[in-house]
Amino acid sequence: MSVKEEVIDKHLDHIVNFRRRLHKKPELSFKEFETTDMIVNGLEDTKIKFYELSEDTGAIGVLEKDPDYEYVGVRADIDALPIEEETDLEFKSEIDGRMHACGHDIHSSILYGFAKVIDELYDDLKYNIVFIFQPAEEILKGAKYIKEELKRLEVPVDKIVMYHTWPNLNEGLVGYRDEQFCAGAQSFNVKLKAKGGHAAHPHKTADPVYLAADIIHFIQAIVSRYNNPATPLVMTIGQIHAGERNNVIPDVCTFGGTMRSFSEESIKDAREIMEKYIKEVTAMVGADYEIEFKNYCPPLINTPEVVEEFVNAGEDESVYHKLKEPSMGSEDFSFYLDEYVGAAFRIGTRMEDVEESGYSLHSPEIIFSEKSIRTGIKALVDFTTRAG
Repeated sequence: MSVKEEVIDKHLDHIVNFRRRLHKKPELSFKEFETTDMIVNGLEDTKIKFYELSEDTGAIGVLEKDPDYEYVGVRADIDALPIEEETDLEFKSEIDGRMHACGHDIHSSILYGFAKVIDELYDDLKYNIVFIFQPAEEILKGAKYIKEELKRLEVPVDKIVMYHTWPNLNEGLVGYRDEQFCAGAQSFNVKLKAKGGHAAHPHKTADPVYLAADIIHFIQAIVSRYNNPATPLVMTIGQIHAGERNNVIPDVCTFGGTMRSFSEESIKDAREIMEKYIKEVTAMVGADYEIEFKNYCPPLINTPEVVEEFVNAGEDESVYHKLKEPSMGSEDFSFYLDEYVGAAFRIGTRMEDVEESGYSLHSPEIIFSEKSIRTGIKALVDFTTRAG
């Protein structure tokens, strides 16, 4: 066993316990107060310098080895989801309606553990490290906030990396891709307003439920007939609300969803086509509409040189697994890559004998492998001590 592995194993029980404490106390976006305190207080005994941020959640710390070295940001998101946990874990969420169902407690624990370990391996560092414990990834606002804080605090970043749990990848593996990693996403909400009426007399109304059905059907035509099929585009309606009685045509119908693509142009075109269709079809029947586009997140496109450097630094090449395809999910880490070179990596969390570990992210029953924490720490240690 190498010295690096000995140091990791020395801290591992503490790190796993830290993860379980996080999992029991999940906090939502921009409300990660206790989580932030646990992180900063737990790293008080290190040489890491933490900065005072504008908000009370999230943390930025720097471990400086040599001002002439490059500064590498390592980012972990820390927020949970408004989901009721349905696992049988001894350390399941103690807070009703909240759960770390996307593995952010794993991400945070990897970075927390890496901080403990690399502080002890300080003499081996080939980079200065910027530790970023980011709030509010689930609402796609945390990365923008942290970027602003990095600028305000004048914290340098030359390149940046991150992990995301992946239930499609076995524990003990790190997944990588050279370029396309996650799709860009745009949320939308539509409100249709029209004269309602009696279910027996539809010809006397501009039925907003029928209008919604027509528009939702057309939205799928944007994917199949207006978008270049060589560029993936996914448009999904996640909610629809209207009416209270079976025999009443309501005055209002609302629906909302997302559009996703690796092409910013495809998202822009889909947005314009959708709004034009809604405008024209409502005008034709005398209805009104409101449409809101929000929470845009650009595609996450890795920098190939950073991916290559990260993977080649590994002492055990069998740990690194090239992913065959990107994900249509979105990740606000992409906002960092608007400014810095960097890369996102998958950390495998599927356990062979635990069916729930293969469930989809955001499932109330999903379970994440804790062995993935050691894997993630070791790859980060290799990357930051074997540069060049």
